[in-house]
Amino acid sequence: MKTIIPILCSFLLIGCSDSKPTEAPATSEMTAPIEVNQTASIETNASVSTPPVTATPSAPVAVETAAIDASALFAQKCVSCHGAKGEKSALNKSQIIANFSEAQVKEALKGYQNGTYGKEMKALMQGQAKGLNDAQIDALAKYISAL
Repeated sequence: MKTIIPILCSFLLIGCSDSKPTEAPATSEMTAPIEVNQTASIETNASVSTPPVTATPSAPVAVETAAIDASALFAQKCVSCHGAKGEKSALNKSQIIANFSEAQVKEALKGYQNGTYGKEMKALMQGQAKGLNDAQIDALAKYISAL
C-alpha cells in the first residue's frame, strides 16, 4: 500500500500536466504572436518542439492590472482591522486611516515595509505591507485618501 500511493500520485501529476512534448507547435497559430516579440530567435528555432512563450508577456500585464484594483486590495488586506471605510482604530491601538492624506498613507505603508514607521501595530502591519509593490501602495493611498 505504501508503494501504490506514490505511484498513483506520480501518474496523477503526469496526467494533469498540460505540456505535450511529442506534439510540434502549430506554425500558423503560434508564430504570429511570437514573431511580434521575438522574431529572430523564433525563426532560428522553428523546428524545436518546446512550447512557445506567448503567455509570458501578457502575464505581468494581468498581474499589474489586478494589483491596481485598490478596492479589492483594500478589502483583502485592510477591511478586517480598519473597517470598510477606514473608520476603525485597528484593535483599538492604531490611528483611524479614513482621514489620512495620500502622502500619509504612502509614508505609513513604506515605513512599515522598511521598519521605520509604527508603534504598537508595527509588527502586524509590517507583515501586511511587505508584499506590496509601489503601484499597489500608490493605488491604496489614492483609494484610502478618498474614503
